[in-house]
Amino acid sequence: MKKTALLSVILVASIIFGGESGDIHSFIDDALVSVKMRESDLSQISLISGPLRLALVDSCMDRPLDMPAMLDSFGTKITDPGADPYKSLDKAFSLMGFKIDPPVVKSPQKDYPWKGNKDIPVRLREAMDLIFAAFEQSSVEFNTAFSEVDSFQMDTIKTFGLSYITRDAALDLHSERGGTSLEDFDKLQLEAEKRSDRIFNITAKIDRTRIASATAKVFKAALSAREKVEGITAKSAGTSDVPDSIAGGDIIYWCETDFGLVAIGGLGRTTYKKRFALIIDLGGDDSYLEAAGGANPHTKFSVCIDMAGDDLYSSRSHYAFGSGGLGIGILLDEAGNDLYKTGHYSIASGCFGSGILLDKAGDDKYIGESFTQGAGFVGFGLLLDRAGNDLFRARSFAQGFGFVGGVGILADSYGNDSYIAQGSQNDTLRYAGHHLSLAQGFGYGNRPDWSGGIGFLLDRSGNDVYIADIFGQGSSYWLALGGLWDGAGNDSYTGYQYCQGTSTHLSAAMMMDKSGDDSYISKGVSQGAAHDMAVAYFLDLDGDDNYIVHDLSRGAGNANAVGIFIDYSGDDGYVAKSELNVQGFGDWRRDFGSIGIMLDCQGLDSYSRIGGDSSWWSSGKYGIGIDFPADIKEIKH
Repeated sequence: MKKTALLSVILVASIIFGGESGDIHSFIDDALVSVKMRESDLSQISLISGPLRLALVDSCMDRPLDMPAMLDSFGTKITDPGADPYKSLDKAFSLMGFKIDPPVVKSPQKDYPWKGNKDIPVRLREAMDLIFAAFEQSSVEFNTAFSEVDSFQMDTIKTFGLSYITRDAALDLHSERGGTSLEDFDKLQLEAEKRSDRIFNITAKIDRTRIASATAKVFKAALSAREKVEGITAKSAGTSDVPDSIAGGDIIYWCETDFGLVAIGGLGRTTYKKRFALIIDLGGDDSYLEAAGGANPHTKFSVCIDMAGDDLYSSRSHYAFGSGGLGIGILLDEAGNDLYKTGHYSIASGCFGSGILLDKAGDDKYIGESFTQGAGFVGFGLLLDRAGNDLFRARSFAQGFGFVGGVGILADSYGNDSYIAQGSQNDTLRYAGHHLSLAQGFGYGNRPDWSGGIGFLLDRSGNDVYIADIFGQGSSYWLALGGLWDGAGNDSYTGYQYCQGTSTHLSAAMMMDKSGDDSYISKGVSQGAAHDMAVAYFLDLDGDDNYIVHDLSRGAGNANAVGIFIDYSGDDGYVAKSELNVQGFGDWRRDFGSIGIMLDCQGLDSYSRIGGDSSWWSSGKYGIGIDFPADIKEIKH
């Protein structure tokens, strides 16, 4: 870890656990004492269990005050631009509780067409050997992962599982029948429920540790191959011309293998028109028009290494560009201002498999629809962008989205970035005219039976813009974990409902902004709000910040939940339309209390409606707001 990153971790730890400037736990203790409670009363251990339940979710539910240290440590390490990308993947596996042995890739067992071809530079041949040896070894691991799944069940995965997210996953949140009759709509919902039962019962049979192990082998080999080809300037190997339907432009070698097509592109402009098992492109402004680094049931393993150029990655095919659907897809782009333009199931998404996209430099644009930009379902989706002023635009299930049995992470290291997730399904169940985002660090489960996954959006630095609608920005739903971490910069966060560090229905969520003069705008159930036996934690450590909400926000616990909001330092402004259930509110529900805590620890602050600088107030049974320093007295019930 670099010295600056280490100092950052130490600083946050000193604030959270104690130090010269104070101790967040001590401020929380003051609030708890005032409502006659202890830290242990914040625990929300769920009695629901299942084969895909994640230990980290349970840990966060049990000890929500530990979430800031966990999220900050993870965000600092995985966004370190100098860190080994493989270690970032290993950290992602650790979220699932998986410990994968470092892979050792051996020589390939088969003699592939390039063997002995002296027209191809030795290092290129060695790179290709590394990747295909990893394909061979990963095939064993991947097949073992599905060894308990019979052929009929595998057909179910291919037919329904790989398209489940856009087909059925939002039915629990979204109810719009349009011109469909009520009777026909009920039939459609019943069919969807039956498909869900079939898919998730099959899912429980899959060994995700084997998927992780296979992913580690392919990713490690791809990284090693990239090192081997650096600096190579190769000429044509004298093969026959590549068919125009496959590729065009500066192709110096191509062939077909049992794993799929292979192509080596030169320093000039190249266009790739098919799904390849392997592409190594040495330079040029290239166009990838199908699925570079995209794996599916027909091309189970796919790696693309692009060494330079302002490239176009454009495709409507599912599982394109560092994505894997029943397979493992890896895309490494070394440099250039790149455009990624896709539909559903793309750009660092893994569904019954894994997808990884590493873009090391450039001002890039990522444009997709649903299940994209770091999304995982029974698998892993990891997007690492190391530098540049980037645009991330998606509709839903995106930008750090973790569904059942999955982890989805979007990690950006440097640059002034924009994250936009809106415009998907109209949420007529709650707010007509608004849309489900389920993005930007969102963990989601399949209610009522299947525990959710883990979704993280991590941005290290820059003046960033975050825009979502309903469900997003470090939030969660149903036995899942969502997190948004921003390390530095003057940032703007805009959402509508269930956003900005909010959890619903037995889940955990965390939003953390470490520094900068930030703006937070939402309608409600946001900014450290929790609903229905959930836990939510919002923490802004430093900066002069402005907060605008309507209702049920900023340290609000509803229906036996725990909501915590803390702004540690800075001169802040708080605007709320309602004064009934904001800024430290805990209601009484089901013969039991909810807990809501709002704390402003330092600075000269202004409040509308409820609250005041250097004062304390109470709202609801176990709700408390404190602006320190304040003469706090015990609340009388």
